[in-house]
Amino acid sequence: MTVAPVPEAAAAQPIDLDDLIDRTISKPARYIGHELGVEPRPWDAADVRWALTYPEVYEVGASNLGHIILYSILNALPGQLCDRAYLPAADLAARLRQRQLALFGVESRRPLPAFDILGFSLSYELGGTNILEMLELARVPLRAADRGDLPLDHPQAPPLIFAGGPTATSNPEPFAPFFDFIALGDGEELLPEIGLVVAEAKRAGLSRRDTLRDLAQVPGVYVPGLYGPGADGVTIEPLEPGLPRRILRRTATPMPHYAMGLVPHIETVHDRLTVEIRRGCTRGCRFCQPGMLTRPARDVEPEAVIEAVEEGMRRTGYSDFSLLSLSCSDYLALPAVGVELRNRLAERNVSLTLPSQRVDRFDDNIAHILGGTRRAGLTFAPEAGTQRLRDIVNKGLTDAELLRGIRTAMASGYRRIKLYFMIGLPGETDADVLGIADTCRELQQQCRDLGRLELNLTISNFTPKPHTPFQWHSVSTEEFRRRQQLLRGALRQLRGLKTNFTDVRLSAVEDFVGRGDRRLAPVIEAAWRAGAGLDAWFESAERTYAAWTGAIAAAGLGGRYRALEMGAWSAAEALSGADLEAFCRQSLPWDHIDSGLDKRWLAEDLQRALAAVVVPDCSFEGCSSCGVCGPELGHNVVIPAPPIPSQQPQGAPASERVQRLRLGFAKTGALALISHLDTLRLLERTLRRSGLPVSFTGGFHPLPRLQLALPLPLGVEGSGEWLDLELTEALPPAEVRSRWQATLPPELQLLSAGQVETFGPSLSQELEAAHWSIALATPAGVALPTAGRWREAIAALLASTSLPWEDTDKKGRPRSRECRGALLALRWSADLPPGDVPAGPVVLELEAAVDPAGRSLRPEQLAHWLSQRLGVPLEPGRLRRTALILREESAAGEGAGTSPRG
Repeated sequence: MTVAPVPEAAAAQPIDLDDLIDRTISKPARYIGHELGVEPRPWDAADVRWALTYPEVYEVGASNLGHIILYSILNALPGQLCDRAYLPAADLAARLRQRQLALFGVESRRPLPAFDILGFSLSYELGGTNILEMLELARVPLRAADRGDLPLDHPQAPPLIFAGGPTATSNPEPFAPFFDFIALGDGEELLPEIGLVVAEAKRAGLSRRDTLRDLAQVPGVYVPGLYGPGADGVTIEPLEPGLPRRILRRTATPMPHYAMGLVPHIETVHDRLTVEIRRGCTRGCRFCQPGMLTRPARDVEPEAVIEAVEEGMRRTGYSDFSLLSLSCSDYLALPAVGVELRNRLAERNVSLTLPSQRVDRFDDNIAHILGGTRRAGLTFAPEAGTQRLRDIVNKGLTDAELLRGIRTAMASGYRRIKLYFMIGLPGETDADVLGIADTCRELQQQCRDLGRLELNLTISNFTPKPHTPFQWHSVSTEEFRRRQQLLRGALRQLRGLKTNFTDVRLSAVEDFVGRGDRRLAPVIEAAWRAGAGLDAWFESAERTYAAWTGAIAAAGLGGRYRALEMGAWSAAEALSGADLEAFCRQSLPWDHIDSGLDKRWLAEDLQRALAAVVVPDCSFEGCSSCGVCGPELGHNVVIPAPPIPSQQPQGAPASERVQRLRLGFAKTGALALISHLDTLRLLERTLRRSGLPVSFTGGFHPLPRLQLALPLPLGVEGSGEWLDLELTEALPPAEVRSRWQATLPPELQLLSAGQVETFGPSLSQELEAAHWSIALATPAGVALPTAGRWREAIAALLASTSLPWEDTDKKGRPRSRECRGALLALRWSADLPPGDVPAGPVVLELEAAVDPAGRSLRPEQLAHWLSQRLGVPLEPGRLRRTALILREESAAGEGAGTSPRG
């Protein structure tokens, strides 16, 4: 498929978002791009314009910590501008194609071809199909070879396309033809250096290829077009003199301050403040690629963590924060940092989560700092079901340590714990598979004196990864299926368990792509064209597997790369030391990527695995001689454990109900595209930022005592809305309004504020009516009725004695409701002769009653009834609720009245 370029005149112009995005688009707030933390950045003043594009839907990408940190760093640099883009859902993708519009940056709303650099995060082996989808939607040629050699500042020059992230660093070869360059390793220092090179290239008028030659000299930058397969067809070698034979990945010190850059208006996958406390892991788990590729370990200073969390919670208004590391428990300062944060944030009703913990380090101190007002679940990863297999993979965990950690968790009040296990690990036997069930049974029995232990198990399939001692291992899809069935049978005998098994088919494709070479680029493209995409989502499994298997078969690569694999574990055991060393010396597609790990050390560690020899953690014991530490990549930085502060008592959030205020507000513009629940989340966060003495509910999940009168439907503006807020101390209403408004986005304006009876009727019980402005139009190609017919239809509707409405409830059951009593008035204010046809959408003014249950009329109901009387289909256009009318005696505020504006 040839990608048509964006016309030059339109290439840099912002799109009309109001025309493109409306309530018919699924979750339209994904695309509005004015989250908290976004600052206006002059387009024309920037020397280099970046778009960091995360190839997943917004809810995933906008909560990715690396994405946020790099975005924040680039925007802090003089002369650099950084926007963001995400994979649109299918409905918006179809609309972009239909209208021949390019995918755009969510802040500037400029088409992606207008940027100088587009960076993709490649963090998953199957993420390449999403990247191709985004490139095509951006109307950029898919392959680097097809992007020409124009000077970078030429109006028709495509952006430089690069990838970064774990998969890009691990083995970029399957994706190499799609990218102009690859950023290897940490990007905090690397991306600014790239920006300087590109800025100079633009000033000098350099061509694309000359710019890429300059970028290839930047440590950590790999330009695939300047490299190619050597004589053996596997080894990647430079095609020009002066290029490094191996490209060393970059490392950087974590920068926790940049974690607080953005606060989305909608709920995301990780809907919390996340602060990195340690980068790198030296545990040496032989299956774990992140642990190998992020060495050395680098701790963040405890005071920097505390300051970043405290300031971040104040600036963002989040109710939860997370401390992030590959293994949080190996951050020795964790108990002291956690207790100090709990003490400082004790009055703020916040909770702490830790995404990754080692069960052998879980103790009373960590149990104390977790949770808060809301206690989340606990997750541990024993990985294997027997001690023998845990020694083979170098997990460094004993059965006694696992039991002690689980008992500590239960003694601290946890009754449901999630455990991660893998099947298919090298050296695994049926006894090891069944050992997972035995481990679960033993844990439940040994903890019975503490209560009922419920376990949620995730059983994933081991896939060998580059740059690990198991990179030469083989996996078998059929063997995975057999072992899953074996384990399912054993687990059925246990109670109190929920189990999730990873799809075997997708694991096989991950393995195929993750250890492939450049021959896979056509396969990735063919899989995408066949429908692969969003491959990490469960709902896509059938389509994804069919697309990938078809593409692999068509390419004649069904046999994969078995020559580079050593076969079953028994085959490795049969090899003598010399033969195994010789096998491991053969070239691999990723040998030109210098991760710092000595390939000979990986082969030696494979031999240690065959002997079930455990290698100690070099952060805390002697050096394991892996090859990483040195002047280029640095050394382990381990901060000793500071003293643990005294634990201050943790009380429930303030719940006194001293004052109740009623505020009128307007929600307009792009904020109309966020849902009612997201509006509540936005208001809660702004209240936290305001510092107002808000009263909270009790129970497991305390919430502000905040009520909105009647939820606004998605996509509807409201210019006369009401909300009630309760405080723990009395303040002047005008002060509350002013302090809260200072934290709100400009599209949400507080119009009035007044005091009402604290324990009086709820706001919803005070509603009488809703006033609407509703624009109605016919579909394209269908003429609007004349003014006379509109008047007749409106009169007939008002004269009706019955207006039944039939739909289904949340469970899909049919229901019917009589709505005539809710229709109070309907007017068309246009002054047209009866025979004239309106020039545009017809705007009607509706008054509808609100019943005690909070039910009223909806615009689509009015469109349906009028359509029946006019004999033509009608579609709601711009919708606005102009006022919510309260009972006269219930209204309060500055200039009291029954509408927020008095």
